Amino acid sequence: MFILLPFISLIFLSMIFHQTENCWRGSVLSAAIVWGLLLTAITEVLSLGRLLTFYWLIGIWLLIDFVLIFIYFRFFRKSNRLSNQRSDLKLSSFSSLLLCGVAFIVATVGLTALIASPNNWDSMSYRLARVVHWIQNHSVAYYPTSYLPQLYQKPWSEFTIMHFQILSGGDHFANLVQWFSMVGCIIGVSLIAKQIGADFRGQVLSAVICATIPMGILQGSSTQGDYVVSFWLVCFVYYVLLALPERKISANLLKLGASLGLAFFTKGTSYIYAFPFFVWFLVSGVKRFGWTLWKQFLWITLLVIVINIGHEIRNIDLFGRPLASGEEKYSNDVFTISVLLSNIIRNIGLHIYIPSQFVRNFIEGLIRLIHQFLGIGISDHRTTWPDTEFRLPSDLPSQLAEDSAPNTIHLLLIIGTISLFFKQKKENKLVIYLICLISGFSLFCFILRWQPWHSRLHLPIFVLFSAFVGVILSRLLYRKIANSVALILILSSFLWVFCNTNRPLVSPISKKILTPSSYENIFNTSRIDQYFRNRQELRKPYTGAVSFLNSQKCSKVGLSLGADDWEYPFWILLQKNHNDKIYQIDQVNVENISAKKSQVYPHNNFVPCAIISVKKEDIINSKANYVKEWSIDPVSVFIKR
Repeated sequence: MFILLPFISLIFLSMIFHQTENCWRGSVLSAAIVWGLLLTAITEVLSLGRLLTFYWLIGIWLLIDFVLIFIYFRFFRKSNRLSNQRSDLKLSSFSSLLLCGVAFIVATVGLTALIASPNNWDSMSYRLARVVHWIQNHSVAYYPTSYLPQLYQKPWSEFTIMHFQILSGGDHFANLVQWFSMVGCIIGVSLIAKQIGADFRGQVLSAVICATIPMGILQGSSTQGDYVVSFWLVCFVYYVLLALPERKISANLLKLGASLGLAFFTKGTSYIYAFPFFVWFLVSGVKRFGWTLWKQFLWITLLVIVINIGHEIRNIDLFGRPLASGEEKYSNDVFTISVLLSNIIRNIGLHIYIPSQFVRNFIEGLIRLIHQFLGIGISDHRTTWPDTEFRLPSDLPSQLAEDSAPNTIHLLLIIGTISLFFKQKKENKLVIYLICLISGFSLFCFILRWQPWHSRLHLPIFVLFSAFVGVILSRLLYRKIANSVALILILSSFLWVFCNTNRPLVSPISKKILTPSSYENIFNTSRIDQYFRNRQELRKPYTGAVSFLNSQKCSKVGLSLGADDWEYPFWILLQKNHNDKIYQIDQVNVENISAKKSQVYPHNNFVPCAIISVKKEDIINSKANYVKEWSIDPVSVFIKR
C-alpha cells in the first residue's frame, strides 16, 4: 500500500499542471520533472543524516501528497480550465487502431516488468547491488566495494528503485522505473514531433515507431537505465524546442535545465547526446538576446549543478575528480577521422541482423575492406573494448535480450526517411533537428570505444529519431505506405514483447525456433530461478552457500568478490531465509581505491563471523582465523574460528 505514496504525488502533480498547460501530454512531462527533482532532494537530504528508512520515506511522501492534494483542491478544483480544454484533434479509425496497438505493447511490457524478477547482468553486479547497500546503510554514501561502478555510475534510476524497494519491502516494482520511462518517451516523442512540424497523424506514427523499438521493448521490463536517460533527454529536447522562440526566463527554461540535470544524473551518455541540442539552444539564444543570454545560461547551469552536486562531491571525495570512471577506460585512445568512420560503421553494424550466414559474411568482408582502406584494424585495441571483436549480430536468442538486441527495421526506416527528406522541401527546424541527431551519434562514435553492447546505449538516439521518422512518413504522398509500415512495426514487435530472452512471456527462443510451451517462462518459473536466468550455473552454489549460512549462528556476513561478480542474489537469498535472521552484509578484502571506506562508519566496526568468497580463496586462506567450511565452485564459505 505504501508504494502508492510516490505515485499519488505524480498523479496530483499531473492534475495541477493539466490545469495550467494547454496539453495533457505536456503536463505529464512537467509533473515527471518536478517529481524527479523531489525524489532527488528527498534522497540526498535524508542521506546526509542516514535517515533513508521506511518511516522517514513514508512521512515525507505523505507530507508531499497532502500538500499537493491541498493545492489542487484549494486552487484548481473549481477551475473551469480543464472542462474548457477541448481538443480539435479527431482520431481516425486507423489512428485509433494504431494507438490500441501501442497500448497493447505498453501494457504487455508493463505486465512483464511487474511479474518478472530483475535479472539483468548489470543489475546483479552493480545496479541493484548498490540499492541494497544504500538501504542497509540508510545512506547513499560510498562504501567499500570490489566493483567500482556501484559507486561512480550515475545513480538516479537506482535512487527511484531504492524508494520503491523501501516502501514495498522488495524488488517487485524495480522494473517499473524503466517501464514508466518507456511510457514517458512515447508521450514525449509525440510532442517533439508536433514541435518539428507533424500533424496529429504524424504524432501517432511517431508514437508507434518509438513504442516498437526492439531494444526499448526489451529494456522496458528491465532495471537497465537507458530508457530512463532517454526519457530525460526527450524532456530536454522538447523544452529546447519550446524555449527557442521565447525571449525571457520562463517555466520552459527552468524545465529545460531540470531535465538536463536529471539526464546527467542518470547516465554519462547524456552529456554526448544532449550537447548538439544545447548548442542549438545557445546559438539560437545568441541571435535573439545577444550576450544577455548569460542570464538564461546561468539558471540552467545552477539547476544542473544543484541536481548533480551530491554525487559529484562523493566522487571528488573518493576519486579526486567529479566525473570518475574507476579503472575502466570508456574513451578511445586515438581521435582521428579514420577512428570516427570506423566506429560509425561498427556501431551501425550492431543493428544489422541478417539471418543468412552467406550475406552476413559478405557484409563483414566488405566492412573489413573498408577498414583496410581506412588504415585501421576492424577490432583495433585502441578503439575497441578489451577482449572483444567486431561481429555482426548472428545469434537469435541474443537478439532478444536487452544487452545486445539490434534495431534493424528502425535503422532502415531512419536511413530511408533521411533519403526521402532530402527530396522534400526543407524546413529549418526539421533540418537542424536532424543535424543534432546525427551530430550526437557521431560524437558518441568519436569519443567512446566500440563495445558489443553499444546497441543498448543507442536507445536515446532511436527514441529521438522516432519523431523525425514519424514526420517524414506522415508526409508521404501515398498514405497506405506509411500505414503499412506502422502495422508491420506493431505486428513484428510482438516477437520482442513475448519472447524476451531474459523475461519470456511465452516459451523462449531455442535453436532459432519457438520451443514447446513446456519450457520455462515468467509464469511457470520461480522468482529465485529467474534471478539466475542469465547465469544458471550460479544457482546451486549461491543457494547452497546461503542455506549453509542459515544453519550457522552468524548474522554478520562478509562478501569477498571480484570485479563484476554477481552480488545482488546473495542479498536476496540471505534476506529470504526461513529463520527470520537479520543479516548485516558488507564487502571485505576490497583491494581498490574504495577500500579506504572500510575505515569509515559504519564499515569500520564490521567484523564478519562468516565470509562468502567467489574465486578469492587465496585471500581468505591468508587469514588464519577463518576456515573454509563449505564449497561448491566457484563459491566458498569461511567461518570465523
